[in-house]
Amino acid sequence: MERKQAYNRGWKRLDNAAKIFPAAASGTDTQVFRFSCELKEEVCEKDLQKALDHTLASFSIYRSVMKRGFFWYYLEETERSPAVREEYKEPCGRIYDRNDGGFLFEVTYYGKRVNLEVYHVLSDGTGAMHFLIALVTKYIAIHYGIPEPYLEYDASQSQMAKDSFQKYSQKRSGKKKKFQTAYHIKGDMFPENRLKIITGTASARQILKEAHAYGATLSVYLCACLMEAIQEEMPLRKRKKPLVVGVPVNLRQYFPSDSARNFFSMTFVSQDYSHETPSFEDLIQTVKESFQKNLTKENLSVVINGYMAAERNVAARLTPLFLKDVCLHYAYRIAEMQSTAAFSNIGRVEVSEKILPYVASFDICAATDKLQLCTCTFGDCLSMSFTSPFISSDIERHFFRRLAESGIDVTVASNDSGGDIV
Repeated sequence: MERKQAYNRGWKRLDNAAKIFPAAASGTDTQVFRFSCELKEEVCEKDLQKALDHTLASFSIYRSVMKRGFFWYYLEETERSPAVREEYKEPCGRIYDRNDGGFLFEVTYYGKRVNLEVYHVLSDGTGAMHFLIALVTKYIAIHYGIPEPYLEYDASQSQMAKDSFQKYSQKRSGKKKKFQTAYHIKGDMFPENRLKIITGTASARQILKEAHAYGATLSVYLCACLMEAIQEEMPLRKRKKPLVVGVPVNLRQYFPSDSARNFFSMTFVSQDYSHETPSFEDLIQTVKESFQKNLTKENLSVVINGYMAAERNVAARLTPLFLKDVCLHYAYRIAEMQSTAAFSNIGRVEVSEKILPYVASFDICAATDKLQLCTCTFGDCLSMSFTSPFISSDIERHFFRRLAESGIDVTVASNDSGGDIV
């Protein structure tokens, strides 16, 4: 009995959402996302390493490497310790290498910034944000010699490691949706799978005021702004296909869970352009109605059941991993044909009042082979980061100009030196 318990603590199956990511990763779509925290003073590597060591004691799931079984990948705990290092590669670059068995996340720093990059197999955005907040809190306590503040996220190791898809799934599944190819953005791409990152910052209060003027939430408003910006660049001959934005949904908002692993689903907002070009008000209404229809506990439960039905399929379970990889790769690429871009709003980032004086901002970006907008709010600062493999910045320019022309003060920065954005 003791040997069995020790074994179960040492390895874990990939959660339902994570199973597709090893087969899906390729090129610019590395399945890696980055959270960054900018502090008000330069980062001390030695103290950041101490903070990481202490954080891993609370988040043991992060002390995992991925192994290949005959039928499935799995996570295995390791006694090795990851090393903090100064930033050395492009954001959201590949982390997992099947030949080196390394960690599934990295902590780097540059100047005043602390970066946490995570391979999606390990966690989703909510789980990663809990980790980064704990890391930054411990770093500030160590570096400035202050008592470590209490962390609101104090789940146990077993709660963090749970696969919540298993917990909330039922055997019944919903009807399969009809396949439809979406409009795809085209253009010249950067060489060597490089991503362009353009980040805009603005007052959250200003944008909320504008959103409320349209009777919309922040997420609805920003999603509509994104759709309008893409719409501006859609060639007339391509408007037979709908513009579809994929939106990750944090399932913890609907099903109680303290899991630090993946627990999200996707919802999709679709707009038809085959007959006419909708106004911005129409886009707001489209997004609002789509969210209201799809983001209910009942509908999300159907989605979870659908995910788990595929996992429980006997033929799929008995298929060797090398064949699963091929099948899942093509399944992912086919699924990707159904969306144009992605929009992810992590929401409000909150830290202890005791460390607020030391923290300047947070932001997030994600790898993609399309176009993705990731946003988060810290205090009154709303961070909006576009990632794209395309050289053209026309869509991003339309997006930020919509905000600026609405009277919102926006500051824009980019890792691309190709010229002005707004």
